[in-house]
This record gives sequence, structure tokens and C-alpha cells, in this order.
Amino acid sequence: MLAGAFVTCGNQAGIIPLVNDVEVWGREAGVRTRPESLEDVQEVLKHAYGSGSAVIPWGGGTGQDYGAPPRKADILLDLSGINALVAHEYADMTVTVQAGMTLAALQEQLAQHGQFLPLDPPQPEKATVGGILATNACGPLRLGYGTVRDWLIGITVVDAQGRLVKGGGKVVKNVTGYDLPKLHVGALGTLGVIVEATFKVSPNPGRDLEGASTRLWNETRPVSLLLHEDIQGRFLVALYHGTETVTDAAAQRGAEIATECGLTPVQVYPGELVPESPAAPVQVRLVAPPAAAVALHAAAFDALVETAATLDTWLGVGTLTLSWDADDEKARTGVARALMLAKVRGVRFTLLHGSLALRSGGVEALWFPAPPARVLHERVKEALDPYNLLNPGRFVCGI
Repeated sequence: MLAGAFVTCGNQAGIIPLVNDVEVWGREAGVRTRPESLEDVQEVLKHAYGSGSAVIPWGGGTGQDYGAPPRKADILLDLSGINALVAHEYADMTVTVQAGMTLAALQEQLAQHGQFLPLDPPQPEKATVGGILATNACGPLRLGYGTVRDWLIGITVVDAQGRLVKGGGKVVKNVTGYDLPKLHVGALGTLGVIVEATFKVSPNPGRDLEGASTRLWNETRPVSLLLHEDIQGRFLVALYHGTETVTDAAAQRGAEIATECGLTPVQVYPGELVPESPAAPVQVRLVAPPAAAVALHAAAFDALVETAATLDTWLGVGTLTLSWDADDEKARTGVARALMLAKVRGVRFTLLHGSLALRSGGVEALWFPAPPARVLHERVKEALDPYNLLNPGRFVCGI
């Protein structure tokens, strides 16, 4: 129970130091709490609603420097304590998991039945299910498998008044009701605190022969095609899933294409080699039509070569991630040039990771162009969080 001054929930183990929150937001959170049940989360939100306190949901911390810093940070709600695997219906190929479980831990559980969730955001050992949903995080596997929206079928959130709200379902063929799950994907925790999610899952490629044979056509094409460039050179990394015969043939053709393109000497790696999504203190994402991805990569290299940027372009998707290993003058110059490049070429710009100084330059420094549906976003926010308690000011255009 919460009475008088705010206290932690569960076993009182909730007040813990968390990573770099001063730098992330520019202020200390008034109270840190680590609930250990959905009911605890509800109690925290009910208390916040009654006291007018701003709540900052926290998962693994890998995306807390994405978006604008919240205007208030009264209660830091660490969700790592709600991390259970609720249900794995492996025959139906669905899984329900609490929001605090890391992606790596979930994949380990799914692998016991030859399955996996085909999402590959950076730092899966830290990134939590709730955080991945809140930031709409993904990686190069998006080319073959799509994004988190394509795999999410149900969600449970605690709203700003502490009420438990559910949307979607726990079966794949679910078509009733409003599409609440998609509303919370990418909302940065501004519309509700995600506490549980249900996903479709996929057979683990190379381990589930029956599943692989039924998806043979799709898995003869690359599920990830990454063009990587840094001071070491340019590399094309193609990932194929399927039987050994199919992947060998695909890899051979990939080697021929790499040679024709004049890339670095070709190497073929058997087994489960997956290109990692970049993780760096300063990152920018540019998004163009897939057909323009190579041209965008070349233009970005020419504009940013002096800033020591690393370029990762997901061919077939149209996404270019620019990374800098340090938040220094070169990185800041690179971010500014990337924004100018986005304006000139008419592509989308997002500051994925950056210091408080980088993220304090207004909406355009975070997202370009501004979303045309801003008024709709504001109305949804007002309807679901009328007192503006959940991550106030963090979402697009300061919502």
C-alpha cells in the first residue's frame, strides 16, 4: 500500500542506482522504484495520478537517450522486476512475456522448443521486451521478417490512472476490438506503461526442419542484407536462412555479387552468423525508399567521411544508421551534416542516441520532418493521459 510519502513496492528492494539517468534527462528522478508484480505497477501509477507525479518507465536503459528529455522526472519506474515468461504455447507458436524480460532471455526460453522471435535490436542482453515495444526497436533482420509490429498480437498496459488495460489477444487469428497494441509501439511510454505482451514466434532457422521446409521460398532470399562501411573499408554482409544446400547456393551467388561490386575479398561463414546492429553513444538514422538506399549510403559517406562515422545501410529496407564512437566535436558535426543531408535528399532523420546537449536543440534536432499527424498524436495523448504524467514532453513534437 502507498500512504503518505512514496515508498517502493514488493520486497522493498526497489531503490536502486540506474545507469546515467542524470545525463539521460538532465535531472535526478525523485524516487526510484522496482515493482515485482503488475499490481505493484498499478499502485505506483495510482499514487502518481493522485499526487500529480511524473512517471518515467525504465526497461534496460538502452533507449532512454532516444527522444526529448522529459520535462519532469518524479518517479523512475524500473520494470526489470516483472520479467516472467507467462505462457509459451509452442504448438500454436505464440508466447506471452512480461515487459521486464530481456530479449536475450526470451530467445533462450524459445530456443528450447526450436523457436525464436525474429527481432534483433542492439544490445539484446539489456534491451527489454517493454523497451523494444516502446521504442519500436529493430535491426537488419527487418528485411526478411518485418518489425515488432508484425509480430505483436496482444498487449497489456497500465494507464495513467493505474488501470490495467488489455488489447489484442493471445492467438494469431485475432480481429476483434481496437488495435491497441500498435498504438503503444513506438509511443515511448507516453500513453501507458507496457507490462505484458504476446507475440507470434517463428521456427528457429536451421533447427526446425519442418518449419524451414514450409518457408523454403522465403529463406532462399537474404533475410538481412547489410552494407557496412567504416575506416576499415566497405563490406556487404548477406544472411540466409534455410537448408544447407539452399544457403550454400545463396552464399555462392552473394559472393559473386560482392566480387562484381568490387567489395572486400569474399568470405563465407557457415552457421548462425548474424550481423550485429551497431551500438554507439551517438547514432543517427536516415530512412529513404529502398531503391534509393545505395545512393543515400554513398552520399552520406561523402558528406561524413571526415567525421569518422560508421555507416550501416539495410539494403531492401532503406535504413541507414550512422554511428560515432565518442560524443565529441566530430560526432556533433556529423549529426548536423546528417540532418542537412536529410533535408536536401528529402529523407527522414532521427537522432537515435545522443547526449542531453544534442537532444536539446528542439524537435528538428530529434526528428525530421515533423509528423503530419501531430494534432492526432496530441488528441490521443490528451485522451489517455489527460494530466500529462507519463514521460511528459518526450514524444514527437514535445508531446
